[in-house]
Amino acid sequence: MLRQTDPQASKINPWDNGYLTPLVQKQSYGFDRQEARKYFNYPKVRGGILQLSEDLFRVDIKPWKTALWHPKAEAYEMFEGGKLIGRFYLDMHPRPGKYEHANVVPLRQGKGGQVPVIALVMNAPDGLMEHGDVVTFLHEYGHLLHGIFGGQNQHWAGQSGIATEADFGEAPSQMLEEWVFDYDTLKRFATNEAGQPIPQELVAQMNRARLFNLGMGDMRQLGLSEVALRLYQQGAPADLGAAYRGYVNRYDLIPLPEWSQGQNSFSHLAGYGASYYTYRWSKVIADDLFTRFAREGLRNPKTAADYRRLVLAPGGTKPAAELVRDFLGRPISIDAYKAEMARAAR
Repeated sequence: MLRQTDPQASKINPWDNGYLTPLVQKQSYGFDRQEARKYFNYPKVRGGILQLSEDLFRVDIKPWKTALWHPKAEAYEMFEGGKLIGRFYLDMHPRPGKYEHANVVPLRQGKGGQVPVIALVMNAPDGLMEHGDVVTFLHEYGHLLHGIFGGQNQHWAGQSGIATEADFGEAPSQMLEEWVFDYDTLKRFATNEAGQPIPQELVAQMNRARLFNLGMGDMRQLGLSEVALRLYQQGAPADLGAAYRGYVNRYDLIPLPEWSQGQNSFSHLAGYGASYYTYRWSKVIADDLFTRFAREGLRNPKTAADYRRLVLAPGGTKPAAELVRDFLGRPISIDAYKAEMARAAR
C-alpha cells in the first residue's frame, strides 16, 4: 500500500501505520471509515448507548438536574424499579486545558446505601464520530456500569465498584465493545442524515476490517508490557530511550527509530506501573466472557441479568477468577482469544 503512493519506499515507519491502515481496510476489506462516520452522530450514539444499557440491564436513565462545570457536560440518574441506584456525568467533548485521554472517574463510592457517582470523560467530536470513537465511548461506559452495579449494597468502600484485581478491570469494558460491532444493535441508533440505518454490508465490512493488524497490535502491547515490567523491576537505566526501544523492538513488527523517546508519551507507564500486561490478559477474559452471550444471544435478558448479578454486582467481594467461573460455569479459558487470532490470520 505504501508503494502505491511512494514507489521508492523500502520500509514502513511507525508514523505510517495510522495513515496506511485505513487505506488497506478500504482496499482489501471494503470498509471505508469515512462512509461509516456518516452514521455515527454523537447525540444518536449517546442515546443508543444509554438505551442499550436500559435494554440489557432493565434500568431507566433520566436527565439529572444538577450543577455542571461546563455547558456541554451532561448529567444522568439511573433507576431500577423506581429506585435511584446511581448518578453519572458525561463530559464528552474537547476544550482547551481539558484532560486529553478517555477515562472514567469515580467521584463517590457506593456503600451502605450511598449512591455511586461517576464521571465519564472523553474528547469525542460533537457531531459525526468515527466508529473507533463509538467503541471508546462504549468501553468507558462499561467501566461506568461496573462502578454503578458493583456499588450496590456494598459494606466496604474498598470492595465497591471496579475493585477487582487489576488484570480483570478492563475485561467487562472490552467485552461490551462487541455490541457496537453487532448489526442488530447498530441499526437501532446508527442512522445517516436522512434517517437511514447503517447498511448491513457496511457493518460486515467493518467486522472483516476489524481483524486487520490484530496480531501486530497485540505484539505491540506485549512490547509495552515488557517496558513496564522491566523498568519497574530493574529501575531506570542510564539511557532510558535506548532501553525503551530495545524492549519494544523485541516484539513490534515496525521497529522504532534510534532517536525515538517513546517512554515520554507512554502515559499508562505511571498509572499501571509494572502491570500494563493487564490489557492483554483482560482481553483474554473478555473474549471468554463473551462466548456465553455469543451462544445465548447479545440481548438475551437472562444472560444479561446473570452477567450483572454474577460478574458486575459483586464488585471486589470475590476473586475475579470466581466471578468468571460463576458466569461461565467453568474456569477462564484462552480458547476464545486464540480463535479470534486464528480468524485474523486467515
